[in-house]
Amino acid sequence: MSISEEVRAYIERNPHIMRALNEDVINYSALARKIMEETGLENFQAIIAALKRYRAPASEIDHSAILSRSSVEMYTNISVVILKPKNENVKMVLNNAERSMLNYSRFRIIQGVQGAVVVINDNDLDRIMRGIPKSEIISVDRKLAEIVITSPQTITYTRGYVAHLSSLLAYHGINVVQLVSFYTDVTFILESKDLTASFSIISDIIERSAQRKT
Repeated sequence: MSISEEVRAYIERNPHIMRALNEDVINYSALARKIMEETGLENFQAIIAALKRYRAPASEIDHSAILSRSSVEMYTNISVVILKPKNENVKMVLNNAERSMLNYSRFRIIQGVQGAVVVINDNDLDRIMRGIPKSEIISVDRKLAEIVITSPQTITYTRGYVAHLSSLLAYHGINVVQLVSFYTDVTFILESKDLTASFSIISDIIERSAQRKT
């Protein structure tokens, strides 16, 4: 792989760097030194040249246009339960929700290969888990928080949009406990201590994207 190709691969693994390059608000020398340190590349001038030649794919450049028409909300007192991957466990959760007359908009079930994830408000946790044996529960995390970014339908075919949002949080040292992306909503479930900072980061980029559009 050539230096130019390695530099491109590095940039595209780090969407926040891609965005800074697109907006021409990055220190090329500092970034080149960082790339040398993390990749083992040695030709400083060649890296600088590759950075200056870099152009992001069109779909990446569209992120600010999408963000300018997005909104963000935050919620507290969220529980995340991971159940063993059995259909019976999911059926029991749904039956409990129906018996409790729990609104289906108040919880989510994401079924994967290694298990089923139930996301629900802390106050509803005991009702929805009633009757499920402890042996079927892999883990329970309470007192979490979530931010929900609602964007235009174009996110469903815009490459890298969710990765872009994820990288913004990761760049600021925020750990994401669970990520749920469905249709026009992207939900990040976080530790409660990270909620205010995460909301501020996403709100700020939405606001700046809207300002650039006007």
